[in-house]
Amino acid sequence: MSAVALGRVHEVVHLRYSAAGTPVARFWLVEAPFDPADTAKTVIVTVHGDAARNASEALTPGVHVVAIGEGRLANSPHRPGQQQRYLDNAHVGIDLRQHVAYVDNALPGVLAGRVPAAA
Repeated sequence: MSAVALGRVHEVVHLRYSAAGTPVARFWLVEAPFDPADTAKTVIVTVHGDAARNASEALTPGVHVVAIGEGRLANSPHRPGQQQRYLDNAHVGIDLRQHVAYVDNALPGVLAGRVPAAA
């Protein structure tokens, strides 16, 4: 089932590689307000392929993101007897309601926040 989660990245994004060599990133997304005892407020997000590599380089703790993927519930690996929310095969983007995103040097200087050099 397709699901959407909005929140902030909690701790670092972990990057690993599958047996086939595909990059796989996983991170905790925390919906506000955060209560560590409330697993309903946390989502474990998994991203594959080039997006996984990019997520591991671009996402830092505290960054607000929007994630869309296959939602599921499973037993919590950290709290026996409780359910944990997962978002698999996710597409992740910066939540522009919270941040200004600077993509890379491919943007014209003014759009990337740089003042053009005097001629």
